[in-house]
Amino acid sequence: MALRGWGSDRHWRAIVELQMRGSPQTLELARSLSASASWRRRGLGLCIASQLRQHQRGDYFGSVEYAREETQTLLLAGLHDPHDEVVRAAVSGLGHRPHPDALPELLRLSTHRNELLRWNVAVSLGHYPEPDAIEALLWLASDPDDDVRNWATFGLGSLQEADTPEIRELLWKNLQDRDDEVRGEALVGLAKRSDPRAITYLAEHLDADCRVYELEAAEKLASPLLVDALQRIADDLNESEVSGYWLDRLNAAIDACRSH
Repeated sequence: MALRGWGSDRHWRAIVELQMRGSPQTLELARSLSASASWRRRGLGLCIASQLRQHQRGDYFGSVEYAREETQTLLLAGLHDPHDEVVRAAVSGLGHRPHPDALPELLRLSTHRNELLRWNVAVSLGHYPEPDAIEALLWLASDPDDDVRNWATFGLGSLQEADTPEIRELLWKNLQDRDDEVRGEALVGLAKRSDPRAITYLAEHLDADCRVYELEAAEKLASPLLVDALQRIADDLNESEVSGYWLDRLNAAIDACRSH
């Protein structure tokens, strides 16, 4: 099933099922597939390796990582595959299972011609705290592709803990981006760093049509200057017209801003 209809929902459901069957047999299957002459088989082998897990009752996620070092070895080798789809699978896996030896190749691939591959790199680099990874994310956060910019901005803003003038200025620039998700991720990243420009921005944009991004940013800032705007939203709200999650985020933002 995983080899048929490559990229379809059925294909991915089959891969997820295989990933949850961590065992010596499944690990050997991943090894065998990754050595195939067929790029689809190699790609499948690395997709399995990227998140191979074993059910474990009582664990928070109901499962634990399986064969981390062995699968990292397969993924590192996959970075040098001649087919872009196989390299993408390796890059994705090395985001789930980071390894320092992967970083030089991820940096090289950050300028690849294939925007889907650059997107995978942007997703994975958020899990690498090294200065070189942050530099690459700064570059990718200005990528011409909207999805690449979005994930690089998320990586810089939310996944990375670093706080530098370069990161803040990139986030401020992307707060003016043409893509609304890029703007949202940039706002949350500025709020996480308590940048006062985020308070000014929210004071002008908090209304009944605001998104979870704005509410999450308000909660992170926890500024009393935002209480009135948030309370006006709550007072005028028709709860039947909003999702429960959005309402929870609104109430969390009000509580955070009132507590300071």
